[in-house]
Amino acid sequence: MHSMLLFSTDEYKERLERARKAMTEAKVDAMLVSAPNNLTYISGYRTNLFDSNFRPFLCLVTVSGDPVLILPTLEVGVGEEVSWIRDIRSWGAAPGEIAWRGENPVIAADSLNAARIVIEERKLASGRIGIEQGFGQRIGMSIEQFGQLKGMLPKVEWTDSTGIFWKLRAVKSKQEIEYMRRASKITDTGYQAVLAGAHEGMTERELQGIMGQAYMREGSDYRGFIIVQAGPERYKMMNPYATDRKVKKGDGVSFDFGAVYNGYWSDLTRTFYIGSVSAKQREMYEVAREVSAMTVEAVKPGVTCEEVDQVAEKELHKRGYKEHMMHRTGHSIGLEVHELPSVGLGEKTVMQPGMCFAIEPGIYDFGVGGFRVEDIVLVTEKGREYLSNCERQLTIV
Repeated sequence: MHSMLLFSTDEYKERLERARKAMTEAKVDAMLVSAPNNLTYISGYRTNLFDSNFRPFLCLVTVSGDPVLILPTLEVGVGEEVSWIRDIRSWGAAPGEIAWRGENPVIAADSLNAARIVIEERKLASGRIGIEQGFGQRIGMSIEQFGQLKGMLPKVEWTDSTGIFWKLRAVKSKQEIEYMRRASKITDTGYQAVLAGAHEGMTERELQGIMGQAYMREGSDYRGFIIVQAGPERYKMMNPYATDRKVKKGDGVSFDFGAVYNGYWSDLTRTFYIGSVSAKQREMYEVAREVSAMTVEAVKPGVTCEEVDQVAEKELHKRGYKEHMMHRTGHSIGLEVHELPSVGLGEKTVMQPGMCFAIEPGIYDFGVGGFRVEDIVLVTEKGREYLSNCERQLTIV
């Protein structure tokens, strides 16, 4: 059992203790952890079935006592090997039956009754229990199911645990950083493969395929994202699916892309040009590249996220691009490609060593193109470190 942990048991226990401290400060008796990435963070459990919208995966974390993992019966075997938690309860068959693997009994025919049973067993049926209801996270069940659960436990005071988890996950451990470093290296390799293989007449799908194949060869999780937008009619389209459109001479080809390693993400943006580049495109690309580098230099311990955002904003204003800005300067990244805190106006979070950010100031003139050089940056004790290192100079293929 517990043979495939991605982190040491000591690290998981340290996460649990920090969670308990935060729960005590928030006057929360327990958390019913249901958002997949929070569940992975606190328990180690991860599964391809997170993609299913029909099976809640839960973990009850209390201020004292061992946490309890509550899984569908067929997932018990996964839980036994990838989670550090020993107390695993399952649902999905007649109560009292033994799960097909191990000695974890089935306690209910469905997930909600399983959660109710564990909450009542821990004498929390009149307690204050946190669950993810806030900005940037989602409860790992339908609104209807959550309503049913509340009906089963009418005396529970449900509160929001989102802030607790964003605080826990903001500063990465040494092992988390190593996974992110590997994800960034895989992502870099994917882009270099595209540059080596791109030529006039290829389709966006073919370019996407080159990167995806490189991801898999280099050991990425199957998840990840590859956004391709090529040519004038696509410049205004942020986050589109790749098409069968063939790239032509003079096209700017933008990639917003990131591989995933052991659940941890990378997120980069790069643009190259087919055959030639216009003077205006060159000018705007160089501005985006220079401002991105200046913004990264502002990342260091003790500054607020808003202060870093202001470096990019003020520089772009000074260069005459105020009307070409469309979004924040960046965002935290880790188990999700977009995490909190943001690097944007009004964000007072102070940067600390171990925080990781995607820094992405951009400028947009859709008659010419979108221009953004995005990189992953780690806050270190003395400043910052690029985790992503693929080509930043303007490139023509």
